Amino acid sequence: MFETVTPSLAGDELTDLDLLTWPEPPPDRTWADTAPSGIAALELDVDTADPACLSDAQLIDAMVGFARQAAWAQARQARIVAEFARRRPPDAKDMAGTDRTCAASPYAPDEVGLALRLSRWSATARIAQSRELVERLPETLALWQAGRLDERRVTAICDATRHLTVETARAVQERVLPRAPEQTLSQLKAALARAVIAADPEGAERRHTAARRDRRVAVNPEPDGMASLWALLPATDAVAAFGWLTRLARGCGAQDPRSMDARRADLLAALLTGRLTPATDPGGGDTGPRPVSPGKPLVQVVMPFTTLLGADQQPCELVGHGPITADHAREIAADATLVRLVYDPLSGTLLDYGRSTYRPPAGLADHVRARDVHCRQPICRRRAIDSELDHLIPFPEGPTSEANLATGCSHDHHLKHSPGWQVHALADGVIEWITPTGHRYRSTPHDYRDDDDDPFPQTWAARPPPDEPTPQHHDPADDPPPF
Repeated sequence: MFETVTPSLAGDELTDLDLLTWPEPPPDRTWADTAPSGIAALELDVDTADPACLSDAQLIDAMVGFARQAAWAQARQARIVAEFARRRPPDAKDMAGTDRTCAASPYAPDEVGLALRLSRWSATARIAQSRELVERLPETLALWQAGRLDERRVTAICDATRHLTVETARAVQERVLPRAPEQTLSQLKAALARAVIAADPEGAERRHTAARRDRRVAVNPEPDGMASLWALLPATDAVAAFGWLTRLARGCGAQDPRSMDARRADLLAALLTGRLTPATDPGGGDTGPRPVSPGKPLVQVVMPFTTLLGADQQPCELVGHGPITADHAREIAADATLVRLVYDPLSGTLLDYGRSTYRPPAGLADHVRARDVHCRQPICRRRAIDSELDHLIPFPEGPTSEANLATGCSHDHHLKHSPGWQVHALADGVIEWITPTGHRYRSTPHDYRDDDDDPFPQTWAARPPPDEPTPQHHDPADDPPPF
């Protein structure tokens, strides 16, 4: 019944996925492993007509199967839209034959919008993206049609490369595409940001300088008597401000009934309206909550040693924000109030994490959080510096060591102890998560080198062999905190 998934789509002259390396598929094919097509859609429809007859594992596979079919249909539609736009050439002579993806008749969006019930703006965007995929990013389009990408990730690739030349856009595509099918949208956006900086460092620095001039604060009305206060700031200022609010919020004490979000919001309002100041009252007491530790908030900047010395322009990382340009990172590194993380660009190993800004936690905790960057649940992007430290093998059976510790947000820390879930440490720092249905997902260690130097897989699912024992529940009450 199932059609074999191959790297190339037969009969499609725009497809060239043979250059990409794919992991070996599981031995027993499922709906999740079936190449999308019209026939496959019919078979999937018939086989899932009565969901009540499917097992939990089959329901998961069917979800993936339908997602791949939807991606296939959307990619096919994009080819149709691009062809229609090609038949409606622009009236302006200076638009013909250019790289501009909106080079089409000014009335083509009206025809598309009327047919698809889209606004003219939305139809224009649909045409522009379809032409961009066909003319500039055919490999991304082919991967979409193969069901390996969804519309949001395809849009992220197009948005990140739209301002680049054709050659630079394709260089970015080549860097991110092999890992894109196994990444969440936020993971892909982070990879795209690094790839754009790496492919066009001078342009990235120009765009950062221009964006910095546009910093501003705005207030917007919200329903139910609320309003949002919005600020566009340099990333370092925004990360430091949020970190300081968080530390003040934690200083309110465990007995405070408000959520952390509510505490941060109340503290921000009190600080900006003058109700809370650093001054002390006449009796010498504090007028407000104190931070959980003294000094300025920790801001971590990760950069290759060669970039720190100015020998190259590799993209760097502002922890809690994402990739930044080399010039921006060197500017931050010159500030003694910030922590600089330096790594070996050959091995990806951390060489130094400074402690000059404020008293850090234990060196081991510093190292694990700097190593992991994010929560180690495969699809979670919660920052490691805001996460908990978890023993993979429960203490005291497992040691409190670098190899047995991983960062996990509160939700995922509890998730791993829920009935049917298993988490195992594998070789080379890989962590495998097994769901109650037996599907396996892997989280690879963060690599501070460029994305094209990373080992291929981030996560992918496989069904367990039939003789694998049923996962056993482990009571989290048996595990003392790892802090």
